[in-house]
Amino acid sequence: MAQNFGFSIKIFYGVVGILTTLAIDASLSQPLQAQDTDLETLCRLFPLNSRCQQVPGTTPVPPAPTQPVPPTQPVPPTQPVPPAPRPVPPSEPAPLPPRTLRLLEERSGIAVSGNVGTPGIGAQVTGRIFPNLNARIGFSGLSFNRDFTETDITYDTDVDLRTIPAFVDYFPNEDSGFRITGGLIYNGNQASGVGQTSNNAQGVPSYRIGGTNFDVTQVGTLEAEVDFPDFAPYIGVGWGNPVAFGKRWGFFMDLGVMFQRSPNVSLTAPGAASNPILASALERERENLEDELNRFRFYPVLQVGVTYQF
Repeated sequence: MAQNFGFSIKIFYGVVGILTTLAIDASLSQPLQAQDTDLETLCRLFPLNSRCQQVPGTTPVPPAPTQPVPPTQPVPPTQPVPPAPRPVPPSEPAPLPPRTLRLLEERSGIAVSGNVGTPGIGAQVTGRIFPNLNARIGFSGLSFNRDFTETDITYDTDVDLRTIPAFVDYFPNEDSGFRITGGLIYNGNQASGVGQTSNNAQGVPSYRIGGTNFDVTQVGTLEAEVDFPDFAPYIGVGWGNPVAFGKRWGFFMDLGVMFQRSPNVSLTAPGAASNPILASALERERENLEDELNRFRFYPVLQVGVTYQF
């Protein structure tokens, strides 16, 4: 029985060997080119296979390099979309600054004026130099007649006021009408008078000249002349800017002092040429009259006027 089992095993291995030999022969009978092609394909796909180590000229294909994947940037948060602005209803335009309004209302900067006051009746022309500085020039005049009694004699006097002022007006605040004025005045003020006689104790017309009585027959006609130096400084204050921005019509006032200085007095009489006593008395009378009129060396100036700017 055991011999039969061992014999069966031998027959099985013999059949397997025959079948294996037939399979190998079938493989070897295939074309060599196909085998090589299959091996090359195998080695290309699987370079680490043991069969590929023995194939000459076959180089393992390196794996394709991989590019590093850059880190993803964080997505910034989306900003909320602001709502569309509501339409603004039309409104009144903003008021312009005062200085801009003044510039828009600018006129020529030249004004004329008429004035009346202690210097007489006159006119002036004013021009703007700076917003707070003006210059003006004018003329004033007045003539009148009146009696003046000086010392012991009454004079029938003709007075002629003639002045040509040249002023500069400074405004500490250009938006205010208050100003400080200074300048120079051509002074043509003068007076001439004829002495009037008075009756003495005997009822004879006479003059009391220099403290001495003289009959009119000794003196003749007694005449006096008074004038002042040609130029007089002036200082004062006032109100009103004739060339203010945007102004057309305006009003002004001046209050100040003209420094006429001491007057020049002349006193003449026909009889003095032949009467030394009368001539000496006339000189004393002239000095007394000059002292009396010295109070006019400071002449007050008060005048008002209406202005118009072109």
